[in-house]
Amino acid sequence: MRDGIEIGKIWRLIVIRDGGQGYTHILSEANFKYGRTSNELERFDTMRLPSGLIQLVEDHPFNLYEEALETGFVVEMTRRGSRARGWTKFTSSIQLTSGEPFRNPRGLYSNEIGSTLEIQRVGCPSDVLELPNVIWLRVAELPLRYIAWAFENEILSQPKSYQKTLDTWVNLPVLVEKIPTLVLPGEPAKSENFI
Repeated sequence: MRDGIEIGKIWRLIVIRDGGQGYTHILSEANFKYGRTSNELERFDTMRLPSGLIQLVEDHPFNLYEEALETGFVVEMTRRGSRARGWTKFTSSIQLTSGEPFRNPRGLYSNEIGSTLEIQRVGCPSDVLELPNVIWLRVAELPLRYIAWAFENEILSQPKSYQKTLDTWVNLPVLVEKIPTLVLPGEPAKSENFI
């Protein structure tokens, strides 16, 4: 394990809160837009966070929970471990390949306490970069330039009108929406710029 990681060996995923959902105070119920680039952020559907990312946000040393619910965060990933603060090791539990053409393999990863997340290999199916057996992740604050971009593109915009519902005054049973869980991208063959 190293004390630091070379800059070129880290790839990132930008995770921005979907303002169209309205307010929620529970991270596991919040919807997020995601992408490595601004183009992907605009194109991909909203997703819910996997338990592995929720745990990283909850355990962040600078209390990233409220900020993640308000604006979002950045996920940094690397194949190489580091003693630097904030990196958490996730180990591959299972890797699946699809029989469908042009579907990249996915892997289910878990950390020491059992929180999980999925990673999908990105790029052409013929790319030689396989999913690693171990991956290290950490979360960081969303840079101001990404927040400004999200405001400009109305990703953080709340619904135009807010109508009170019965659950404002009474505790009703929670209905679970079928929003898919975010699958993180594997290591890219070339670096991606956000904008």
